[in-house]
Amino acid sequence: MSAAAAEHSNVVAYRRMIEGFNSNDLSAVAELVDENVAYTIPGRSLIACQTTGLAAHLSALRRARELSDGTLKLEPRAIAADGDYLVVWGRISAQRQGRALDCEHCVMYRFRSGKIVEGRTVPIDLYAFDAFWS
Repeated sequence: MSAAAAEHSNVVAYRRMIEGFNSNDLSAVAELVDENVAYTIPGRSLIACQTTGLAAHLSALRRARELSDGTLKLEPRAIAADGDYLVVWGRISAQRQGRALDCEHCVMYRFRSGKIVEGRTVPIDLYAFDAFWS
């Protein structure tokens, strides 16, 4: 069995979504996110929020992309899935107002019927994350 065939279905969905996100194709994100998604970006920065619903989630993603002039990228390093849960360890990078963000990052998701219903961004260095987006 090939590695791709052995991958958990939620990992395959996540990879498709993050490729879309990194190419600024939020329609790829919308396809894999439930209408009633609940999502949290912690902190006190301009992108910190708790959203409910697909429209609010996409709006938060658009804001982060706009604030970074489209440079925001998430690079998965390790992805683990078990049942409806998926955790991603990776790097987040972006440029903003002459500053650079390049740090480790974790994202947690809960899926239902192949779609993300809940998610949480977990910056490893919340202080650096907040300072960059503030």
